[in-house]
Amino acid sequence: MLYGIISDIHGNLEALNVVLDSLGQAQRIICLGDIVGYGPDPDACIEKIKELNIATVAGNHDKAVTGELPTDGFNQNARGAVLWTKEVISAKNLDYLKRLPLVLEEDDFQMVHGSLVNPLEEYITNSGNAYPTFQMMTRQLLFVGHTHQPLRLSFKSKEIINPGGVGQPRDGDPRASYGEYDSKTRVFTLHRVAYNIEKVQAKMRTAKLPLPLIDRLSFGR
Repeated sequence: MLYGIISDIHGNLEALNVVLDSLGQAQRIICLGDIVGYGPDPDACIEKIKELNIATVAGNHDKAVTGELPTDGFNQNARGAVLWTKEVISAKNLDYLKRLPLVLEEDDFQMVHGSLVNPLEEYITNSGNAYPTFQMMTRQLLFVGHTHQPLRLSFKSKEIINPGGVGQPRDGDPRASYGEYDSKTRVFTLHRVAYNIEKVQAKMRTAKLPLPLIDRLSFGR
């Protein structure tokens, strides 16, 4: 089966729509969390995920918006975006976020937002901090998000793959990042696609979201 692998949408509808259009050949799409936070269209992004029946795990921003995760560890801008999202999100979509699982298994892989050690908050950035998660894996492949940076790590016969961020890339490339995984051939391919950043930024200004969150979209940082 050909899977589309997306993560960290962060309320960025323009980026999400372009990525979904690019995944037209995918037979199934999975999302590694953080549908909301930072961006101006939380409800529209959740509705798109629900409409396409995209299998999704919870991210830290998703659970911060529901109140299930404290925002003490969030910086001021991230916390401000969470508070704004809480004010505008619909009750039905808030309930959807509350019901998101922390870990899912599908086909020959597992999926989690952060890590298997700490599904919501741990960043996997290198082989060292990935080692405990490698030990906990029950499948040969694990997809993670959270860092907004593409990454691929291997340990013996296991792999951890991060497809990067759809709605707020942080690797110096402002284009939306996502992946495709063919479970038959076990090949993963990373993709980048441009979207209308200026349109998203205009929406964010109208919503009076924090300026640093608006500016960083231009630079992918």
